[in-house]
Amino acid sequence: MTRSRVAAVLERAADLLGAEHWDPLRNPIIGAIDRASGFVPGKGAKDAEATSLAAWDALAQYLANKFPQEWERREGRTQTDVVDALRAAAEEVSVC
Repeated sequence: MTRSRVAAVLERAADLLGAEHWDPLRNPIIGAIDRASGFVPGKGAKDAEATSLAAWDALAQYLANKFPQEWERREGRTQTDVVDALRAAAEEVSVC
C-alpha cells in the first residue's frame, strides 16, 4: 500500500460523504472509508482492510491523534467539517 493509495481513499471517502448525507451514527466516516477502500468487513481482501485502517490512522493523525469517531460525534460537527477534514488528511498524506 502506498501513501497515494491512502490519500485516494480519503479523497473518495470525502466525495462519498459530500454526495450523501453524512450522519455520525447512520453514515459515519469509517463506513465511507471502508467503501472507498473496497473493504467489506468479513468479506474484504486483506489489502483493502489494511488500506482502510491506514486511512483511518491518517485521519486520526491529521486530527492531532483524536479518535475520529469521537471527533465526528462532537455536538455542532457539520458535514462540511467532516468532508474538509478528510480532504485535508488526504493532502497531508500525499505531501509527507
